[in-house]
Amino acid sequence: MVMQKKKVSFVNPNFQQGPKEFNAYYLPYSPAILWSYVAQYKHITDNYELGEFIWRRDTIEEAIEKLKDSAIVGFSTYIWNRSYNSVLSRELKKHNPDIFIFVGGPEPPITDPNFFDKFPYIDVAVKQEGEISVKRILETLMVKGSSLKAIPGLLINENGKLVDTGPGVRIDNLDEIPSPYLTGVFDKLMKQHPEIRWNATLETNRGCPYACTFCDWGSLTYNKVKKFNLERVYNELEWIGSHGLDFISLTDANFGIFPERDSLIADKLIKVQKTHGNPKAYTIAWAKNQKQEVVDIVRKLIYEGGSKMGLNLSVQSMDDNVLDIIKRKNLEMNKIEEVFEMCEQYSIPLYTELILGLPGETLETWKDNFYKLFKAGNHTGITVYQAQLLENAEMNLTQKQEYKLEGKIVFDYLVGTYNEHELKEGIEVVVSTKDMPRDKMIEAKVWS
Repeated sequence: MVMQKKKVSFVNPNFQQGPKEFNAYYLPYSPAILWSYVAQYKHITDNYELGEFIWRRDTIEEAIEKLKDSAIVGFSTYIWNRSYNSVLSRELKKHNPDIFIFVGGPEPPITDPNFFDKFPYIDVAVKQEGEISVKRILETLMVKGSSLKAIPGLLINENGKLVDTGPGVRIDNLDEIPSPYLTGVFDKLMKQHPEIRWNATLETNRGCPYACTFCDWGSLTYNKVKKFNLERVYNELEWIGSHGLDFISLTDANFGIFPERDSLIADKLIKVQKTHGNPKAYTIAWAKNQKQEVVDIVRKLIYEGGSKMGLNLSVQSMDDNVLDIIKRKNLEMNKIEEVFEMCEQYSIPLYTELILGLPGETLETWKDNFYKLFKAGNHTGITVYQAQLLENAEMNLTQKQEYKLEGKIVFDYLVGTYNEHELKEGIEVVVSTKDMPRDKMIEAKVWS
């Protein structure tokens, strides 16, 4: 008698991307890379098979119908799907209490001692990277009566009581993770939906060497940057181009931080575009401390690759006190001026990012940010973002009280968030601080 394999399904819904007529969505990369990792082990695939991906915001009823035969369902959770994921996991558990539900991603409030009071329908929350933890969860669930407590990096729901198994284990060698593109994880999904114009997510490295308090990147991947094999990155780019994917979100925290390597990746991207006509566009988060080499990469992408994208210089603030508080160090002023001069010289569009509402920023220092940037030679564009209180960022966990950061949830920050009430996706933005009370914040906003 052949043992029936248990289905493992994943939920990672995103909103439609770009103009409606594009019918464009992201492939569910986060759960797919988990599956590509665990599926390389025969004892896993002898016991489990890949079930469904929930990759867009199906109605809760439709999603339950797709997931009802799954034994295990994993939810990849971030700001664009946390409300949806919470409702779906709750209703799925009501429909079938035997389904094992685990959650991961940057957004679950893993420091909250009342986690399972708020989310009693979740069985396990995975902290930090998921590959090793998910493999160990599946292995443990294969053995009846075995305990998950021996697996580091989990919050376990033990009859409503929270059991924390400590910090997770990070993969040392990223080459241990097969590519979901190259191993065919998306083949069935893409065949089922020829009407979708798919977007790709590309990781060439993982981690961030900075510890900015407003960001939740470091909380998930720690600080050391680890690289995927260059040949794998080339092959993934080739796959993306040859499969007609229009758009890439390059998820490196600091592209250009490895100038020689990242220049080669840019060369490959240009070559793929010329060969296949795709991808047509991409987003890149550039290295924070930019040098000539980063400008050279941007220049190459524009003049050889036809990119419409310029260089984004994310300074967030130009005030030393604010930068100290948020644990960030910008380029020295003369270096910023050099970057601006190079962009002017090569006709590269330059955009500078500032964040309004950071701790320590006053109305006066805020205005001074603009004057300093103008004086340094930035005349192309300044983008102002409102500071966000991200769940697992240090600014939300420890600085909120100290700097009297008052947040307000807004529902129009993400495109497409106008859903029925319970599924609305909101983001908590800072509307007042100790150093910039609400009336001053409004003045700074209007002035900007």
